[in-house]
Amino acid sequence: MLTVAIDEGINSTVVVTDNGKVVFALQEERISRSKNFMGFPHQALSFAFDYLNIKPDDIDCVSFSNIYSPLDTKESFLAWYDATADADPRSVIEGDLKNLTRRLYNRLPLGVVKLRNMMANSNPNQVMLDHLAVYGLSGKKIKRSHHHLNHAAAVYFGLRKNPEEPHLVLTLDGGGDHVCSHVYIAERGQLRLIASTPNGHSVGNIYSRVTHFMGLTPHEHEYKLMGLAAYAKEDYSEKAFQVFKSYLDLDPTNPLVFRCKIPEMTTGVQTRLDKDFKRIRFDNIAGGLQRFTEDLLLRWVKAAVEQTGIRKVLVSGGVFMNVKANALISNLDEVEFFDVFPSCGDESLPFGAAWLHHAESSPANGDDIEFSGCYLGPEADYDFAAAKERFASQLHYYKLNDANKVVARLLARGDIVARCSGKMEFGARALGNRSILADADDYHVIPEINKMIKNRDFWMPFAPAILLEEVEKYIVVPRTLPPDRISPHMMITFNSKVGKEQSVAAIHPYDRTARAQIVARHINPEFHDLMYKFHALTGKGLILNTSFNLHGFPIVMGSIDAMDVMVNSALEYLIIGDHLISKRPLDNLELLKN
Repeated sequence: MLTVAIDEGINSTVVVTDNGKVVFALQEERISRSKNFMGFPHQALSFAFDYLNIKPDDIDCVSFSNIYSPLDTKESFLAWYDATADADPRSVIEGDLKNLTRRLYNRLPLGVVKLRNMMANSNPNQVMLDHLAVYGLSGKKIKRSHHHLNHAAAVYFGLRKNPEEPHLVLTLDGGGDHVCSHVYIAERGQLRLIASTPNGHSVGNIYSRVTHFMGLTPHEHEYKLMGLAAYAKEDYSEKAFQVFKSYLDLDPTNPLVFRCKIPEMTTGVQTRLDKDFKRIRFDNIAGGLQRFTEDLLLRWVKAAVEQTGIRKVLVSGGVFMNVKANALISNLDEVEFFDVFPSCGDESLPFGAAWLHHAESSPANGDDIEFSGCYLGPEADYDFAAAKERFASQLHYYKLNDANKVVARLLARGDIVARCSGKMEFGARALGNRSILADADDYHVIPEINKMIKNRDFWMPFAPAILLEEVEKYIVVPRTLPPDRISPHMMITFNSKVGKEQSVAAIHPYDRTARAQIVARHINPEFHDLMYKFHALTGKGLILNTSFNLHGFPIVMGSIDAMDVMVNSALEYLIIGDHLISKRPLDNLELLKN
């Protein structure tokens, strides 16, 4: 029997498991084409039912990812950030939270106010049941588990080193179910909570507030500040670092818990930022924020290891999308083993919800749970015939005997190739199957890719995919990472071994780090084969890998999306399965021969 697990909040997602094995996972944004969609994932659920040919009788349980279902939309969520941006912090200091909330509410756009009024008068549980009724699921067993327990269960059941050994599991995000952090001791399928931080005391909230303060989109563009931070010299960012340290720290009575030092930050009021960062340059704010985040997380992890004596550390929650902080944790002397759940924001909550249900209901206590990686979406060519018909007059199609060899040849001669092949990756990272690929040694491809399609911020680096067999040649690998799963999901940065005299397109141009995907044959054999053939032609064990999408849109899902991006950009070559698609007729058919 199947379990359907649903995240009904930020970046809403559907995950389907069969006796603990994930058989399908899909984010609503991939179908709605609205990045980081918030709300019930109707289109993703409908697609999953059709794609997997699921009937209501096939479903054993529906697991929701929160005790209290969030009912915000992206519009109301972002409007709340705007409305609170210039709130008077004195009302918070004086404890007048009710009046503050009323004044903030009056600043929201009329449409958002109506929506919030409707949501305030709704029973979230009933709203979810009404949604499920559309699919004949309202009479099914319905389970709810805590937001942070789901974060913890996802990384524990998915990535633990050995179910017989204790693991320290830490979760941290902006907040969910009235909590922003949990610390667990996990062993033999059981997760025991030992520390909890209430909402309002989160470095995630501060990072999101600063993202909004800097003119970017909160809960989406935090990674841009992380990328910018590397350019700030430590001396110049010191003032910002000290300001952030005055906002939040570990609780002196219990260092496993966070505590805000000033009341404004518990409500997310932004006026304090206007005052404290006047005439501090943008890059130094980003540098100070990143230093503060890294310092706080490192001290937290060290304190947790010291208190528990457990050195196998697993982490999840949106804050751990910070790959620079993850890298520092992985290099701690106190840590013996480290891993982070792939794309560990709220989109990954349903993994934990489904696995908790399985662990509670199976005699194996969750020991039989299987997670082999993130290639969990639809096959790229599920809609190929429809796409080819739609774009027949605009594109040229060539059937290939060996698509990977053709891509390797194109990359070797300096071309940029989009690849939409195999099952779609789950999560925020493109992992080869929905990627734009290029020769990572050619720094000149950066402006070309940006001009073609990506329009990335000028300070943001691209990332490399590296063959597992060649990894020691290019990066320094921490001893704490599992050798067969070093970094398959781009959740950590590495110090590169690339000389400063070399201009490599796929590493950070300033600090020379790489947010690398390590490509192993047993995880993605087709992408590994492509890279192996590129290595045979060039002697290079890495390529540039960036997500296949237009700027501001989600990663493509299938053939229609891929061809649509191609005709609306300057991309020249696209691979879908065993077909090469080009804008113009090929002038050299030798390229296609074996």
